[in-house]
Amino acid sequence: MSGRSFHWPWIAALAAFVMFVVVTPPAVPAAPAAPAPVVVSSSSIATECAGKPVQVAARWYFPPGRPTALVWLQHGFSRTAANLDSLARSYASAGFLVVSPTLDSVNLGGCAVAFNIADNAAFARTVGGVFGSGRDAAGPLGTSLVRARDAAHRPDVTMPYRMVFAGHSAGGEFVVVAADALRRADPAAYRRLAGIMLFDPVNSFFGTHFVSAAASLGAARLPIRVLASQPSVSNTFESGVSVLQRTTRQEFLGARLVTGIHIDAEGDSTDLIGEVSELAVPRPRNGRVIRTLAAGWSSDIVAGSVTPTYYPGGRYYDLLLTTRTVTTLPVH
Repeated sequence: MSGRSFHWPWIAALAAFVMFVVVTPPAVPAAPAAPAPVVVSSSSIATECAGKPVQVAARWYFPPGRPTALVWLQHGFSRTAANLDSLARSYASAGFLVVSPTLDSVNLGGCAVAFNIADNAAFARTVGGVFGSGRDAAGPLGTSLVRARDAAHRPDVTMPYRMVFAGHSAGGEFVVVAADALRRADPAAYRRLAGIMLFDPVNSFFGTHFVSAAASLGAARLPIRVLASQPSVSNTFESGVSVLQRTTRQEFLGARLVTGIHIDAEGDSTDLIGEVSELAVPRPRNGRVIRTLAAGWSSDIVAGSVTPTYYPGGRYYDLLLTTRTVTTLPVH
């Protein structure tokens, strides 16, 4: 009896433990939290053109956290901010605050994204000044941001100090002219401009504003990066890229997509007009490459750094070379 009374508590404890292991299901790890979404809000920007007040429609894209820099993302001829929505969201997901204005394509007073019926250089200079004064909360860009962030419920977002000008097609020429005008007119504001990111930029058929602005910025050593498509009517057979190859004075300018078409930068944000103009649809892989390199290069421009994987000799970039996805743009 004494032996039985000695062993019984241990047997009962062991049985209880076995039952716990068998009956209790293993703990399921909590699912990782979904990344915070990019929030989009619309707010016009007040400016002027040809002596008259102008309200420019704009989309603001708010990153999940505090923005590292501001990206001005400008569309091209016959396009709108909606056509760069995928690219804008990619930028915002990478931590940038993005503002994407919609400008007229044709305007008798030159208040347009391209030089066609009338010279638009004065308008580009004016809009550049709007972005240069963006840190002024009472200025036109600051006011637009306040309205947009209130609508987006993002009171934590303030205007970043650093900025990148980015443009597709004719929007590329527009931001280059605007950047050089800012350099000449407001050196303090120009110091906030980290660099320029261009997507298949187009040099207008008229005037020499793009050529002179690119040469001036090249002499000033402003970082410029380019993602080009193949020569076509839509990009005036790469006349804009050729200008930058001659003027930028930097070791690395950018890359050309081997199967690239002019609307690849728009990706799934393009429309029927874009597809008809190219007689083709954007290549999804090209779009992914554009968004990856644009975010990587722009982040480096802002930080003044070099992330090796995005450049020749780096793992990602060399994979793109090996798979004949891109070629490096030579600099003359």
